[in-house]
Amino acid sequence: MKEYKVGDSVWHASCGTKQIEKLCPICFGKKQVKLILGNDDEVTLPCNYCRLGLGSPRGRVTEHEYIAKPEQVVITEIEMKVTASAIERKYWSGCYLFDESDIFDSEGEALARCLEVVAKKQKEESTRAEYIKKDRQKSFSWNAGYHLREAAKARKDAEYHERNAVLCKSRTKEG
Repeated sequence: MKEYKVGDSVWHASCGTKQIEKLCPICFGKKQVKLILGNDDEVTLPCNYCRLGLGSPRGRVTEHEYIAKPEQVVITEIEMKVTASAIERKYWSGCYLFDESDIFDSEGEALARCLEVVAKKQKEESTRAEYIKKDRQKSFSWNAGYHLREAAKARKDAEYHERNAVLCKSRTKEG
């Protein structure tokens, strides 16, 4: 790595984020999902992924998009750590600390490093999104099972009470 001095103007490979709205990756804007049970029955459930808190599903989610933006900075301080195997440098510009692997002579080199970092972060984000998606699907199936069980129980209770009501009516007519 090249060594820089206090007062040098360099390019820092800075990567930021901006907030964007996207179509929900689970319901694709439909605000509901279909769950196919083992007996091929289909159950429609509200999408829990794009729902905010206790509200209704929105069909959209808010995410952060990574952006590459190299910026020119002036080195104001150098921090060095010397070990038996290497010398590690960190550069300060005002109150910001930069690793030596993110400092370059040209904007083009800094941009290339930015794009590399953005690609790595996007890959991590998409991997995390896939895990979340799989976990949410488990939640949908559990919820479907719970609600189907409760609906069956309610139907059974209703039938029981309707039979008893008919018996009560017939006994009052007899008396």
